[in-house]
Amino acid sequence: MIYPSSCVGEGTWHQGDRFNVSEVCNFNHFDHVGVAVKDIEAALAFFRKVFDVPDAEVVLMEDQGVRACLVEVGQTRLELLEPTGPESGVGRFIERRGEGLHHLALNVTDISGKLQVLKTLGVDLIDQSPREGLSGTIAFIHPRSMFGVLTELVENDSK
Repeated sequence: MIYPSSCVGEGTWHQGDRFNVSEVCNFNHFDHVGVAVKDIEAALAFFRKVFDVPDAEVVLMEDQGVRACLVEVGQTRLELLEPTGPESGVGRFIERRGEGLHHLALNVTDISGKLQVLKTLGVDLIDQSPREGLSGTIAFIHPRSMFGVLTELVENDSK
């Protein structure tokens, strides 16, 4: 079995390392995959033409500095994220890494409780408490605790 080491904040895991944990942060399913794009309308047109996905409403999320939409794709969703300016988090992401995979979102029940469990486990959180997002109530986990992957917890009504 693999257990997180004392270096959890560094994203390092070692086989055989153990610590006393009475709770885990389980999740229900993958909620969506976030994709950073320079032009959300062009990205939507591409996914409609190539993959025949349904149209999606683009929403301005000023507090996050993005225009975003959720596109239904099979059993999951894509969240397309276009920065409103170069100073936003997604704008900086595109400047450093280019367009592409931005985050992975996990659907959870009791997001506040899950954040407490993660804090107890020593996981580095970006959001210490939940906030409202496009897909529901959200909170982000820092990539350094998730093997380089920005991870979002989402609590919503999806099953």
